[in-house]
Amino acid sequence: MKKLLPTWLQNGQWRQHLHQDIIAGLVVGIVVIPQSLGYALLAGLPPVYGLYAAIVPVLIYALIGASNTQAVGPVAITSIMTAQALVPFAQSHSSVYIALAAFMALLVGVILLFAALLKLGWIMQFISRGVMAAFITGAAVLIITGQVKYILGVSVQGDTLPHLLYGFWQQQAVINVNAVMIGMSAVLLLLLNRLYTVQTLNRSNLSTYAANLVSKLIPIVMLIAASLWVYQAQLFGHIAVVGVIPAGLPSFVIPQWPAWQQWQALFTSALLIALIAFISSASVAKSVALQRQEHFDANKELLGLGLANITAAFFKGLPITGGFSRTAVNVEAGAKTPLAGVFSALVMALVLLVASDWFYYLPLAVLGAGVIVAVSNLLDLQTLKMAWHSDKTEAGAYLVTLMSVLLFGLQLGLLFGLFFSIAALIWRSHQPHMAVVGQVGETEHFRNILRHQVTTWPTLLLIRIDENLFFGNSDSIANRIWQEIEAQPRVKNVVLIFSAVNHVDLSSQWMLQRLEQQLSERHIQLHIAEIKGFVMDVLANTPFIQQWRGQIFLTTEQAANTLKPAEPELEYNL
Repeated sequence: MKKLLPTWLQNGQWRQHLHQDIIAGLVVGIVVIPQSLGYALLAGLPPVYGLYAAIVPVLIYALIGASNTQAVGPVAITSIMTAQALVPFAQSHSSVYIALAAFMALLVGVILLFAALLKLGWIMQFISRGVMAAFITGAAVLIITGQVKYILGVSVQGDTLPHLLYGFWQQQAVINVNAVMIGMSAVLLLLLNRLYTVQTLNRSNLSTYAANLVSKLIPIVMLIAASLWVYQAQLFGHIAVVGVIPAGLPSFVIPQWPAWQQWQALFTSALLIALIAFISSASVAKSVALQRQEHFDANKELLGLGLANITAAFFKGLPITGGFSRTAVNVEAGAKTPLAGVFSALVMALVLLVASDWFYYLPLAVLGAGVIVAVSNLLDLQTLKMAWHSDKTEAGAYLVTLMSVLLFGLQLGLLFGLFFSIAALIWRSHQPHMAVVGQVGETEHFRNILRHQVTTWPTLLLIRIDENLFFGNSDSIANRIWQEIEAQPRVKNVVLIFSAVNHVDLSSQWMLQRLEQQLSERHIQLHIAEIKGFVMDVLANTPFIQQWRGQIFLTTEQAANTLKPAEPELEYNL
């Protein structure tokens, strides 16, 4: 029985850190209440569903997940992706929409679970840094723009930036002045709190830990103040408020299976949500694990997230994942084990049991302001700046993804970004780097003739291939070899240096066999040097090697010493 328990329970680690985990759990539980309410609204659900998703699923992740300090729950990116996936099929807040949100969580969970069983943890490397940064930045822009409707007190729907802006322009005559005052005041206070509270308290000789704690709790104080203001000023008839939050814990409900056409359409969205959920969660968890010198298992993270999402589907939830802001609060509050997540879930449960009425007068404008300020942290232009100076292709992927997300929505934007990255990868591989090399002095080193002063020989051509050989670049490699041969008409021996080659596919094997035959007809011999052992193991029993008529040299120096003429001729100088 003990073996079934997670490691942190088996080894009794939780006993040593019980005090810190209780404090961290209480802090996280309190701090993320407004976030959970706001992200449920962002997903098109009643606010209470954000609290539902932060109770039982959090307990499941605490028992199974890979991270000791990862805090899971509704987050901005998965919430808006959920909304964009479901809006075409049902009206927000409707019973059909709520059922579809639960089914979406089930789909996401099943996809993640299968990925865990297939050990696809490596998939977190599937999206490049530029595409991921642009996708998150574009999503942040859409989220911020979409939350402006709560600040303005208008009703606007849209999943692209032009649609949202056009909706605001159409409803400019019905802007709610009270909502604008409360919402803008909340945005200003939250920004000032983020920028100055910790520094100010530090100058007052308050410890950094205490200053961070106060900074995290100030938004809660602001929510209370805003609710009291709405109540005292009798504004609840003139401004949108959260309203009734049903008391009690979420009940167990079997998700409804939608129509086949809806299921097919939702599956693609669930696949993308699962991909983004895992990559963002694993990135945060792995980063924290490295800082704390802890082991991180990506496949275990897939399992934990998958079962947590499946659980969310059965307890009136929505797709969840690990959040950067939640996890940061958890770490800053001193969490040491997943027990902190258990206590944060208990805080949520306690709020639903005894304090749900407290949120009745909470203005939606304040929740919108909280989401806007929280999501503004996701804007990442630094990656674009770095890519522009060092990798124009990655910068192009960033711009394509960002513009696609803003103009066509999250799903199409991500797909366009992925296609661009894959196309760029194929293009780079299609034009592999190859270099004619010569000997550096009397040493065993051979370097690019265009970069170093080297010795070459008119009858010997040494070509280094700095790329794997596959069907996408085999013709380009053959063409380059012929170009170099034509430029060196006296050549009798050509040596291909495979020091950077880790794979030679079937198409490339045929290309090399054909090239050897064609060169042989011109009385030129083709040889190979520095082929790696594991590559040779794969090729050893293929016709490519068995019928190879040239020599295979261990080193380039050995090939040069064997094939070079007696008298060297210095041809290149830099």
